[in-house]
Amino acid sequence: MDPTVVVIDFQERLAPHVVDIDYIAKNLVKLIKFCKLMDIPVVVTEQIKLGSTVKELRDVLGEFEPIRKISFSCCKNEEFFKVLGELKRREIVLTGLETHICVLQTALDLLKLGYEVYLAVDCTGSRKKLDRDVAIQRMAFEGVKLTTAETFIYEQTVSADMELFKEILDIVKE
Repeated sequence: MDPTVVVIDFQERLAPHVVDIDYIAKNLVKLIKFCKLMDIPVVVTEQIKLGSTVKELRDVLGEFEPIRKISFSCCKNEEFFKVLGELKRREIVLTGLETHICVLQTALDLLKLGYEVYLAVDCTGSRKKLDRDVAIQRMAFEGVKLTTAETFIYEQTVSADMELFKEILDIVKE
């Protein structure tokens, strides 16, 4: 697997209203730290009306340039596709807010375009639990592969004798 992780609209005006946001943010921080350690690209989007990406993600991302968007699906944004094209990776791991709107629409569009799509279910959320749960079920039915941050980390790590395993273990234990 040669993935790109996409963080969709994890923004200041929306995040406080999302069910279990602290748990979701903690998992997403671990995932981003792992990606940085392993040189896995992380693409960040921001819906134009929701403020900046939340501070805990900005802190771990370091310097980054978010893709600003107006549409719900990232796939309706020209800059998003330019970045994906430059990365030349066909496996996309989706995270972010809200599961039943922007994440769902992006996942369905990516599938139509032939991408292999994964959803880190513990790194995504909605304002209402039912909306999130139904969106996850729908994505799975449509062909999105469900995973978690820790599952993804260990699938990429492959073996405990990997050179960076101690640092990876530290990230997972946070």
